[in-house]
Amino acid sequence: MLHYALEKTRAKIVGCVHDEVLLEVPIEATDEVAFILKETMEESGRTLLKIVPVEADIVVVDTWAEK
Repeated sequence: MLHYALEKTRAKIVGCVHDEVLLEVPIEATDEVAFILKETMEESGRTLLKIVPVEADIVVVDTWAEK
């Protein structure tokens, strides 16, 4: 689902670790891609976890070590 939502952007999924998704994104597209990621993750969570509230936190950093 996320892969398809990102098709119109130059973002690339570079890793998934447990409940984290790592994306490589051109700096000028960070706001757009952050919005797409948050919406897609929360929609997926609502679909799978019907009675559990789901809220995705998005952090934009230069390297994974900075998160």
